[in-house]
Amino acid sequence: MRYITIILLLMLSQTVLANKCVDLMQKEEFYEASDVCSSMAKKGDRNAQFALGVMYYQGSGMMSDFGQAQKWIRKAAEQNHKQGQYNLGIMLANGQGSPADLVEAYAWLKISAENGYSAAADSVKQLSEELSSGEKKAAEKRINSLKKEFKLN
Repeated sequence: MRYITIILLLMLSQTVLANKCVDLMQKEEFYEASDVCSSMAKKGDRNAQFALGVMYYQGSGMMSDFGQAQKWIRKAAEQNHKQGQYNLGIMLANGQGSPADLVEAYAWLKISAENGYSAAADSVKQLSEELSSGEKKAAEKRINSLKKEFKLN
């Protein structure tokens, strides 16, 4: 089930980003961006990880691959990239890149909402209506675990 259309447009104007990876993505120079972003992502740059995930998701400069998209978006999310957290939650809810996991999806969406990503709040509300009270409790435990493990806000 699709809970909300995934927002994977690079709305990176929310933060000032001065890295070549994002610049190339914004210019739609995807083939060069894939090389630059891949290199930067492997070095741990969360914005490059998110951008690389977007490219895998969209098939921009490479073959579309939801598994790789989720991998790189998760890496960004684990580094407190709030748009990455949101998109990871949406991918998990929709079963894109892995089997659907509504508890894990809810956890990431709620973390994103708590970090101020406005689109996440509506998704949390919508998904909350789908979860049982037991699933909500499991999600709250997962949120606490994720926050502790990755030192998330």
